[in-house]
Amino acid sequence: MRLIIPVLIITALLVGQSALADEQQDVAALKALDQAYAALWMAGDADGVMALFTDDATLVPHHGDTPVKGHEAIRNAWFNPAYAPTVVPEWCRKSLEVFVSGDVGVVRGRARLVWEYEGVRTTIPESNYVMVAVRQDQGWRIRLLTWNDDPRKWLQEPVP
Repeated sequence: MRLIIPVLIITALLVGQSALADEQQDVAALKALDQAYAALWMAGDADGVMALFTDDATLVPHHGDTPVKGHEAIRNAWFNPAYAPTVVPEWCRKSLEVFVSGDVGVVRGRARLVWEYEGVRTTIPESNYVMVAVRQDQGWRIRLLTWNDDPRKWLQEPVP
């Protein structure tokens, strides 16, 4: 009996440390996913951006716009070849909270975004976002993405 209790305590500590290490790895992976999303947009890599989403992903846009559901619908909304491409020269995203529960992770953050479309540069000086990701065989993927901002604070000017 004397030996069993210390063995149980050591086992519990090791399991707890392993779980903490796994959670820290998941948090780091979710922060990396968040940063990759912005970096791929800035690189103009439509396929790279889309590879970050699950097949059944949903976008819940700002200002009450209609949600966009499904991989192909998202691609069509953002990267439709019938429209001029959107250029993103700047996107600073800062994850403020990251939560993990099993195979679901949530990233909440603040962002500053600058994009150019059809000769107009739009700057959103500050916004909020929430990204819900799920763990898949190929790693964490975005399942739901929502954001909001105040359009009264948008700055628009001609692209120099």
